[in-house]
Amino acid sequence: MRRALPSVAVALAAAVGITVSGWVIQAAALPPPTPATRVAADASAWFHEHRLVVDVFHVRHRRMEGACLRGWFPRPHRPKARASLLSVAPDRTLRVPARRHVWVAAARRSGQPGRILALIGCSGELAPALAAAAQSGGDLTTERTYAANQPAVALELEHARRERLTLYVSPRSYQPLVAFVDLHGMEATARLFLARATPRLLSRFHLL
Repeated sequence: MRRALPSVAVALAAAVGITVSGWVIQAAALPPPTPATRVAADASAWFHEHRLVVDVFHVRHRRMEGACLRGWFPRPHRPKARASLLSVAPDRTLRVPARRHVWVAAARRSGQPGRILALIGCSGELAPALAAAAQSGGDLTTERTYAANQPAVALELEHARRERLTLYVSPRSYQPLVAFVDLHGMEATARLFLARATPRLLSRFHLL
């Protein structure tokens, strides 16, 4: 039986004045703030360890389920290449070549929703973006907040004036929970479920 995935629930504490009573109580027990570069590095490690991410996307007032698999895939008459396969229900699959400059590629194609979904829903896209930010110590900030019905830390990466990626992670393990991107006014959100690449899941999302 197919199990329904939880819906995305992101509520920024700043926007609600930190009125979630449960969050106020739990916040007092959280460890001291960690440097943003450490949060980015640990979150990137989570993505490196998981080839498969199951996603619930919200974009342009639409909700879509999908999954993204990272790996080496065959090409016609050419050697295998590193890429990500993004499957979005019901039957659309997008192949995303591995890129070093993720933000640039996404910005140039900001009118293509599939490329935006790959940026926030694929470990092959998120891991290098976070690792690069952690190494450079660029425009990274963290903030305690609330996401996916639980306390979280919001890690914000601002690449340019109109390019912003926010990753919501667990406040203790920094496991990724939700990703949000705003690229030149186009916004998208993904609830992230890091998963094992089992035959059952790959078959469900047409990634075999």
